[in-house]
Amino acid sequence: MSSKQTYGEELLPQGTGVSPICIVVPTYNRAHALGICLEHLERQTWSDFEVIVVDDGSTDSTSEQVEQYLSKGALRLRYFRQENSGPARARNFAISMTQSPLCLIIGDDIFASPDFVKTHLLLHQENPDLYVAGLGLTRWSESSQTVTPFMRWLDEGGTQFSYHDLFAGVVPDWKHFYTSNISLKTTVLRENPFHEGFSKAAVEDLELGYRLEVQHGLKIVFLPQALADHLHPTTFRQACKRMYSVGASMRIFHQLWPEHQPASYRSFRRAVRDMLCRNRWMLSPVTLLADLLTRLWCPNPLMRRVLDYHFAIGYHSRV
Repeated sequence: MSSKQTYGEELLPQGTGVSPICIVVPTYNRAHALGICLEHLERQTWSDFEVIVVDDGSTDSTSEQVEQYLSKGALRLRYFRQENSGPARARNFAISMTQSPLCLIIGDDIFASPDFVKTHLLLHQENPDLYVAGLGLTRWSESSQTVTPFMRWLDEGGTQFSYHDLFAGVVPDWKHFYTSNISLKTTVLRENPFHEGFSKAAVEDLELGYRLEVQHGLKIVFLPQALADHLHPTTFRQACKRMYSVGASMRIFHQLWPEHQPASYRSFRRAVRDMLCRNRWMLSPVTLLADLLTRLWCPNPLMRRVLDYHFAIGYHSRV
């Protein structure tokens, strides 16, 4: 037997009863998806982990379903509720409650492959440095939803994720800090919590990634073997709504990190804002046209432009 200690053995002497890794799952009004998420975690080849679910004020049957699961489920699961405050606060609370030295952050609509947890854990065993993070691969679930041409465009075009860049050899950085599938040392997350000024699930993860990279030299390692399917049916109209939220959150990001906002970015967004303010009546019919067109022809030249318009409106909104 090798005398070299593993990550878990270094930080968790035998007999502590503490798992080496905690799965952090914020959830909001996705009771059905959360149930499938937990079922996939039950099938992991590495079983020594705990799960902390923080319910961000759900109004559906989430609490009832989790209570039922707690009475018969196989996972080491803890469940908490908070008033609706956003995933940033939910993750921070979960991280404060675990004793595990490693946190794996996922979404409630993420369905892990069998070696998912093991792959993340091995990465940290081999890279004990505090500021190393593991980024798994997230793809659309093909079995639980119909993946439309528009959804494929979101994925392949980098609007949803940018995994195609990583497969092309791009070194991951803060722009790939996706909390659908990422692991870090718990100490790092406690000392550098998610900024709770972000009340939506938009940009709060990228802001933390940027902060960790700028202040601590964060290194992200891409783990395509840590594969997870994503259940999130998305229409063009839903994507427009999300781009509004992303725009509003990006404004907060730039207020926190003004040096990251280039002059060309400001002038472009301001021009879009000014155009829309003068012609606000156009946004609804143009969005409708783009929606109808996208159902027949995807991709098309109107899609990204309309999404950019919704982003700009969100960016310049008073939130």
